[in-house]
Amino acid sequence: MPSTSHLPYGTWPSPITAEAVADASGSTAWPCGAGDENWWCASDPATATVRLLRNAPGHEKPVPVLAPGVSVRNRSLGYGGKPYWVRAAAPASGSHLLVYTDHRDQRLYRAEVPRLGTAGDDALPVPVPLTPADPPGRETCWADPVTGPDGTEVWCVRETTRAATGAHDADPAVRTTREIVAVPLSGAAADDPGVLRVVARSHHFLCGHRLSPDGRRLAWIGWDHPHMPWDSSELMVADLHDGVAGEPVRLLGGSHDGTEVSVAQAAWANPDTLYAMADPDGWWNLHRVDLATDRPTAIAITNVLPLREDCAGPIWRVGASWFTVTPHGVVLPHGNGTQRLARWSPEDGELTDLADGWDRFQGDLWSDGERILVRAASPALGSALLSVPVAPGSGPARRTRPESVDPLAPWQPLPERRTAYDAQGRPVHFVLHRPTHPSVSAAEGELPPLLVQVHGGPTSSTGVTADLEYSFFTSRGFAVADVDYGGSTGYGRAYRDRLRGQWGVVDVDDCVTVARALADEGLADPARTAVRGGSAGGWTTLACLAHTDVFCAGTVLYPISEPARWRAEQTHDFESRYVDTLVGVLPQDQARFDEVSPAANADGITVPLVMLQGADDFICRPDQATRIVDNLAERGVWHRFLLFEGEGHGFRRADSVRRSLLAEVALYREVLGAHIAPDVPLDAES
Repeated sequence: MPSTSHLPYGTWPSPITAEAVADASGSTAWPCGAGDENWWCASDPATATVRLLRNAPGHEKPVPVLAPGVSVRNRSLGYGGKPYWVRAAAPASGSHLLVYTDHRDQRLYRAEVPRLGTAGDDALPVPVPLTPADPPGRETCWADPVTGPDGTEVWCVRETTRAATGAHDADPAVRTTREIVAVPLSGAAADDPGVLRVVARSHHFLCGHRLSPDGRRLAWIGWDHPHMPWDSSELMVADLHDGVAGEPVRLLGGSHDGTEVSVAQAAWANPDTLYAMADPDGWWNLHRVDLATDRPTAIAITNVLPLREDCAGPIWRVGASWFTVTPHGVVLPHGNGTQRLARWSPEDGELTDLADGWDRFQGDLWSDGERILVRAASPALGSALLSVPVAPGSGPARRTRPESVDPLAPWQPLPERRTAYDAQGRPVHFVLHRPTHPSVSAAEGELPPLLVQVHGGPTSSTGVTADLEYSFFTSRGFAVADVDYGGSTGYGRAYRDRLRGQWGVVDVDDCVTVARALADEGLADPARTAVRGGSAGGWTTLACLAHTDVFCAGTVLYPISEPARWRAEQTHDFESRYVDTLVGVLPQDQARFDEVSPAANADGITVPLVMLQGADDFICRPDQATRIVDNLAERGVWHRFLLFEGEGHGFRRADSVRRSLLAEVALYREVLGAHIAPDVPLDAES
């Protein structure tokens, strides 16, 4: 549609409201198949729960599997692991067998779920508990259930945390244990915990446990503090004897001889062969591990697909899966930033694309050997859950739900992958979302305000689709640049390692590099450039404001502000030693901590900001936010602080998302002028 009017950037009218963004703020995860049915988890902002949904050919409309109020998620690693497993109904049976975790009590439950299209398929199943309730002073969660050798058990990673009794055990690392545990499907363990059987132990952290096809061996991945799994993790294997693992043997990975290797995932090809994604050559590539027949030791380890590209990502959740071994070859994503999904043939080494047009694939891929379910995205096609046939000539990838017309599409930009270069000539990757409107443009020569978006992690990466939250701003005449700063994944270990010991420096410099590059190109107004981010992105946002004068404002969500107080007992177990590699080791590196800490340098923050925090956040606790807020209040710097009761690390409730966006609009009106986003009504809380 041609432009029909000219209005200043930042003032364009838009049908994308804060309410629309909040209602659409849920996400999907953990696809799985049951026969021809597609299952997945979907967060619901209206109820702040995670619903388990399903559909099938001829039954495309998603329907809930479980009763309202059941939230299918767990607290494993703080971010949640795979929360369910389903065994497809046998031809003579009318029901699938489902095992899932209920967030309300973290227990495992079993349910019989009728197949779609059969009598009673709209009846909600009655859950049967499989694990015991926790006694006072202990919290147990279960993640990534997989079937045991004889089909009468599921094997899970059990994470147990006991309550602290004093200063001597305040650190969650000393109170938390993890084991691979067999849970009977009969439900006997619900009343008799002694029925549970520990299958394997090795490291402080465990994930990715997989049984060999003959049930004779178990493989898994483990790592210990102070390592993070993307820095150093080990592939373990053990023979099974009466359902219990023998002495574990390290096959690949870990910190040895002055080098570090990360193993992201492993899967069996046959009883004596594993495939593993590992990065001894600097990239998460596919390795074949050949085992001795009579003992669990490696006789050969080969990089069978050497690419200067990553084919996996970081382990943030128990059960993550980037590749699968099928009778037709190994299916995996590959690429730097932009990805392709391909089938690799072990016979001739050929890579065959399976999902043309899609260029981003999430790390919870599922397969039954004949088809893949994977969450995919692309700038032009948006995002979708795809069903991908694997066999040669078996047909194209298809959406599991018919594509619908998005009435807001004309107001959403086509994201562009771009690269800027820092002062040392190093690349800084980012995704640009330009101001977009079907009938309004700005006057020639005017530059748009820019929002530099900083992703969390920091070991994470940006997306590639039109994001409705970004479109809330771009449709009103803002540009948004989503930065894959040094430390981000998807570009190899060297890019990832740029942040080691340099947190608060490299990430800040890279955000500044992108902001200045866009200003130099005439794509953004350097005087109207703000920065925003949450969690680790909140840290970088604060550091940008404290250490540079490039940004006119900041929006900060559940941040880290004082790294010396974001460790050990002051955060959760998984990340309780993360700062050791990001900043340094205390007490010897105290000067380094003081140099980069936004809280220690908060007097350098002289521009307005909005601080948004969940009251129940145990990862980045509210005191990380209030340290900054109290400093700003004492110095009289304009700010808004919204503390959301009942919210944790990341906002699940639609109203929290809505209020956060309105507070951000209020910030830009304060900084850029009262004329900004005039069509957005603000309430008293904003």
